[in-house]
Amino acid sequence: MRSVALVLIGLLGLALVACGAPADSARPRLTLAWVSKSLGNPVFDHGRNGAVARARELSARGPYTIELITAAPASADAVEQTRVLDDLIARGVDGIAVSCNDPNVCAEPINRAVAAGIPVMTWDSDAPDSARFTFLSIDNYAAGRMAGELLIQALDGDGKVAVLTGVPGGLNLEQRVRGFRDTVDAYPGISIVAVVASNEDISRGVQGIEDVMQTHRDLRGWFFAGMWPLFADRGAMPLWEQAARSGRLKTVSFDTLPFQLELLRDGYLTALIGQKYWGWGYDSVQILYDRLVNNKVYPPFIDTGMDIVTINNVEAMIRAWETNDFATPLPPPECDCRLQMCDGRLGAAQLDTVEVALMPEQVAWNCTRASVAYSRGPP
Repeated sequence: MRSVALVLIGLLGLALVACGAPADSARPRLTLAWVSKSLGNPVFDHGRNGAVARARELSARGPYTIELITAAPASADAVEQTRVLDDLIARGVDGIAVSCNDPNVCAEPINRAVAAGIPVMTWDSDAPDSARFTFLSIDNYAAGRMAGELLIQALDGDGKVAVLTGVPGGLNLEQRVRGFRDTVDAYPGISIVAVVASNEDISRGVQGIEDVMQTHRDLRGWFFAGMWPLFADRGAMPLWEQAARSGRLKTVSFDTLPFQLELLRDGYLTALIGQKYWGWGYDSVQILYDRLVNNKVYPPFIDTGMDIVTINNVEAMIRAWETNDFATPLPPPECDCRLQMCDGRLGAAQLDTVEVALMPEQVAWNCTRASVAYSRGPP
């Protein structure tokens, strides 16, 4: 690496990272844009780091110098994200990877970009009716179903539960909630008594959870489609925390950030469903590069697989963060390793053989080791 420049631009959270050769280099340049839903979310920060790392690697080996623009609206706002995308189109970037706040609103600037000759892919949250060429993500519906099974297992198939989601209309969140609903609806003993929309705001999520806990004193379970209220300091949700620590309330949450792993280890959370945050950036940059340079064709959907973390393998996931090693398979979340080879990382596209038997009594795991093609951790 001979030079790296980082410049903050404007109020919409744009940053330009020029990787590789110095400014007077004769090497041709490719300008790639990586756009997240909002600023300040650690999962997107980790994805951004992956994007920067891959841009640097590609620049170092040539033949192109990669200029990477990372951009986002200040909050999860679809209209502001449209302005970000339109600014990138006006700049004449060579390729865009975006996580969409709203699939319908996002489709219009995506289509404008493609009409201008700029290939666009989506990651994390899709705009399926747009002209994007591929979507990189977990299977959000399947992950929602998995969350439902994990919570049903923890509750022995009986009890009132509630759901926390983010911004209404976000396709990935809607798919998670739909998968969760479709699963628990098959269990007569489980009833969903409340759905809270946090708008991906910490304070709003905290207030919504405590309001539901106050109204439904006999609540037994939560599904968090995102981790937003868990960012709050301990003590911010006393009703939820007391019920969780007592063991009468079970919570299954999306994401596996270090602070969530600590909450699971300390008894506040029952299970976590993790995504490939680093790969959101690292693999998106590679996919755009291959599309532009090698004219590579990708399927409409690239399934990254998901991580399932419980008390049985939480220490391994903590070590993964400490060592920046996200390629080593996790120990199983449920199975007995003395009897069979299982893996905590699940994704239909990557597994040799996997059966998840959805049974009223339990979640039964029968799996062999997975190979993860699109879930790299930091090198």
